[in-house]
Amino acid sequence: MEKNGQKGNNIMKSKVRVGKASGRRGRQEGLRMWSKLQFRMTISYLVVTVVIVLLLEFLIGLVISLILTSPLVDDVVSNTARQTAHAYALQAAVNAGGTTLDPRSTFQPGVPSSIALPGDDSSQRIPIISDGVSYISHPASSQAVAFALLIAPNGRVLASSYPARYPVSTPAAHLLPKQAILISNALAGRAGSTVDDASQVHVVSTVEPVLNKSKQPIGAVYVQMPTGISGDIFTSFVGIWARTASAWLLLLLPFGALFGVLTSRNIVRRIHRLVGATAEFANGDYSQRVPVTRRDEVGQLERQFNQMAEQMIASIEEKQRLTEQHARLEERARFEQELQTAQYIQRALLPKDVPALPGWRLMPFYRPAREVGGDLYDFIPFEDGRLGIVIGDVTDKGIPAALIMATTCTMLRTAAQATDSPGEVLARVNDLLYAETPSRMFVTCFYAILDPASGRLCYANAGQDLPFRRQADEVHELHARGMPLGLMPAMVYEEQEVILAPGEYVLFYSDGLVEAHNPGREMFGFPRLRTLLAEHADWASLIDYLLNELRCFTGEAWEQEDDVTLVTLQRTQTPQEEVSPA
Repeated sequence: MEKNGQKGNNIMKSKVRVGKASGRRGRQEGLRMWSKLQFRMTISYLVVTVVIVLLLEFLIGLVISLILTSPLVDDVVSNTARQTAHAYALQAAVNAGGTTLDPRSTFQPGVPSSIALPGDDSSQRIPIISDGVSYISHPASSQAVAFALLIAPNGRVLASSYPARYPVSTPAAHLLPKQAILISNALAGRAGSTVDDASQVHVVSTVEPVLNKSKQPIGAVYVQMPTGISGDIFTSFVGIWARTASAWLLLLLPFGALFGVLTSRNIVRRIHRLVGATAEFANGDYSQRVPVTRRDEVGQLERQFNQMAEQMIASIEEKQRLTEQHARLEERARFEQELQTAQYIQRALLPKDVPALPGWRLMPFYRPAREVGGDLYDFIPFEDGRLGIVIGDVTDKGIPAALIMATTCTMLRTAAQATDSPGEVLARVNDLLYAETPSRMFVTCFYAILDPASGRLCYANAGQDLPFRRQADEVHELHARGMPLGLMPAMVYEEQEVILAPGEYVLFYSDGLVEAHNPGREMFGFPRLRTLLAEHADWASLIDYLLNELRCFTGEAWEQEDDVTLVTLQRTQTPQEEVSPA
């Protein structure tokens, strides 16, 4: 579990380092990319500026065109024509001296604002209201032009502002057949006007009588004005429109570019910051956040990124928690399976039957801890009636302990058949275990050979807790020196022997008994065990007695941490009594 967690942390750190390097590259690429974006946005602002200017110019031209082609223009031109004709009529009457028209009257070239006599100062004459009637010295390309005629009472043209088309002394009715009636009415003293179509424009024709002092007609003034736009005027208008549009573009384009740069800079910077944070986040740096500075669409993206980052971290943490939980479950399942396997191996190796020895009582007890601790005991019968007694403990737990236990039992049985010396048996097993077992693993073991006939108990000890012998009311330890098996090679194990008299018994036990502790972390201990053995002489109830004392000492809530193994051996008073199986 710890290794998996450490490995996961290393992976996360590696991802963060990679994410930082990739994030720097992402920022550089993003800078180039979003600089192009800022350029495109600036161009967009320029295009919008151009479109706005052209649209405004188009609207202005459209309005002017609508005004020029509207019926109101006809009315305005008609009024202008009447006023011009009336002004010319007054000027002609002044030149006539109130009697008859002077045949010398003319429209002076370059001075179209009055009808004058040759050599007169026209600056003192009555000016017309409009300069719309010009003196035309050469034929015009358009038929619809503005001109004026001074018509004598006989209907002939007396003076013309357009002599090339309307020459003097020509009957006006011949020159203007459509306005013949209008001219006749004016010569009779009745003014009039008409609006006709000519060359896709409207033409206003106005005739004003020239009156003498007696208010009698002495002639007429004919004025014609087009209301449409001529080709020259249209060309001039288009030129003015183009120059105006160009001027507005030259004036507004720098402002549009500056406005585009200023407004897009902040947006591009925020987008670039968001892109950089996204790149680093995608490469494992989950601490990335972006400040939310505004409530616009980019601000929404910034808030959503921060929310996504929080959700992603929560999801990663939840995934990591589930992964760790799954790993713990797998570890627990593996441990349970290993525990079952170890318990199966241990149960399979423990003796199924207790040997029956005349005059002796032999009773084993084994209670495994939840996690198998590696306790072992065994009875090795010999052909001559002797019995080998083994009790030991493997310094490990689980399957490794079970396997070492199985190996040790096999080696002990094999070595016991080869020699009668307990010390030699332990020495041989020690050398074999040292060569086969991993380092820092060893086995404590007490091996004794009992001769039932004589009561002689010969034994050797390899670091196992010393058995207790109860003799009368005294309790003694069975001492023998020796290192645990598999710890060091070529070890020598001391042998000792005792003679057990009738009524005496020996208690073999593992450290699971003496190392048990109460809630105050006080161990059961050797002195307590020795005292209990001295106080209790009944061999038959000894194991139950010790277990009850252990339960009282540890409490009901005690969780057994190690195997508890007990083997009691008693020589009975009557040699004919047989052992009772547990």
